[in-house]
Amino acid sequence: MKRFMITLLLSLLLGNAAQAFIPSTGTFTELEPVAETQIPGASGEVMSLCHVTSTVRILGLPLFSDITGYALSSDGCQLSLDRPFTKEQMETAQSLNLVDPNLPSTARNDFERNVKNYGIWVVLVLGLLVVIIRRLRSILGLNPRAPMRKKASQRILTAMCYVGKCDGMVAANEIALISRAARRLTRRNVEAAEVIRITDHIDMNLTKQDYIDFGRGLRDSEKDVMMRGAFYVALSSGRLLPSEHEFLSELAHGIGMPGEDFRRVMNLALADLDAFPPA
Repeated sequence: MKRFMITLLLSLLLGNAAQAFIPSTGTFTELEPVAETQIPGASGEVMSLCHVTSTVRILGLPLFSDITGYALSSDGCQLSLDRPFTKEQMETAQSLNLVDPNLPSTARNDFERNVKNYGIWVVLVLGLLVVIIRRLRSILGLNPRAPMRKKASQRILTAMCYVGKCDGMVAANEIALISRAARRLTRRNVEAAEVIRITDHIDMNLTKQDYIDFGRGLRDSEKDVMMRGAFYVALSSGRLLPSEHEFLSELAHGIGMPGEDFRRVMNLALADLDAFPPA
């Protein structure tokens, strides 16, 4: 979708070959060649029929170009507008076969120009909507492939580190296991050094308020991931130590997780152990 939007935007901005790039911003009266005529000029040269356009440019790029009428030019519509050419003059010249009779007598925007004029705004609005929708999905946690919120990811990683520290120390294999599991669950990059930093500063003498603070400001889905990761670390050794069970129970109580959800996320962690066994 993003590549399509960019391609379409560039084609709308740069697709008009008659508009040369000029480093200007503003509204400009410009000429575009339409056809050669049989009308002689003051010096006997053949006059060219041009579209007179009102073009809005930003840094030289045309954002809007509106045809305002016809004109005759002696230099092929390059620079010089010799005189305007009204509808009545156009009809008269066409009746005398001085101008192609198949051309419309009134100069106006065609379908392609209207697409270029308004298509860019449609593209910009659609692009803005895509950005807003993606942002809302991320904020509301509706995109399962997007990285979790930084605050939630950090809390989840910290809870997993606490479980690893329940037996008094976090071995090298546990550090690797925690970092891999945290990356998988939060979809954020978690280095082993971050796990070591957190475990080095852990104090296991937690109060009830400390357990409550683990879940403060988190969504229910993020609390589920926290307990799922904590269970995964605790069960990875093949047994559940009393200190680990105590921490998990207090954590579930502190974040307000009911018993049925407690068992549900434990089963999810057991399924994770089958799908992602500890190395």
